[in-house]
Amino acid sequence: MNRLLRALAFVVLFARAAHADEATLTWHGQSCFVLQSAKGARVLMDPIPGSIGYPLPQPIKADVVTISHEHQDHNNTALAADKPKILRGLADPKNWAKIDETVKDVHIRNVGVWHDEKQGAERGLNSVFVFETGGQKIAHLGDLGHLLTPEQLKAIGPVDIVLIPVGGVYTIDAAMAWKVVDQLKPKWVVVPMHYKTEALSIPLATIDGFLKGHENVRRVGTNVLKLAKPAKTPEIVVLSWK
Repeated sequence: MNRLLRALAFVVLFARAAHADEATLTWHGQSCFVLQSAKGARVLMDPIPGSIGYPLPQPIKADVVTISHEHQDHNNTALAADKPKILRGLADPKNWAKIDETVKDVHIRNVGVWHDEKQGAERGLNSVFVFETGGQKIAHLGDLGHLLTPEQLKAIGPVDIVLIPVGGVYTIDAAMAWKVVDQLKPKWVVVPMHYKTEALSIPLATIDGFLKGHENVRRVGTNVLKLAKPAKTPEIVVLSWK
């Protein structure tokens, strides 16, 4: 009996340790996420301001902040605590930056895309950020406004998880978002972002059009996604913003 109890205790401790080492994604609304790697690196993506309806969290501890483009609902660097490294996807309004570096155990790079279907003529440039940690590749598409070109697809490469705008108006809409998903073919998870919620004051479409007719939808019920491989893949994961 004592051996059995010791074995059970070991299993519980091992499970807790494995749980503590899981990478997570936390959504704070719009396109704002925090990626925490299994080794504790923290990346704040497209930080939101306090003016679009979502309640701002306390200043977020981060090692690095990534900004897909310089629109006010994506570039509130003041949301980050302790003056982390800032990686801006645009060098200036007409040129993408070239980012390819590693912060702790997270490799970060960007791929230049556009904010509209006219190669930036209407809303400018945008960067897709690709994060690799623990063998997982996560693509944050920012305010993507078009189908990806073959060159852009090749540059992004295979991904496990894609964070994709679906609300239309200023980005791709639900129908085009699914075409982009078909282009990228994420292995594990599709996480919709940048859509209308009860908190958001910006006039976007809701998530309903993106989900309609699709199975394997998992509503997490919180704003945190544990980056463990789901039982069925790929799946659509809907996060709460609070």
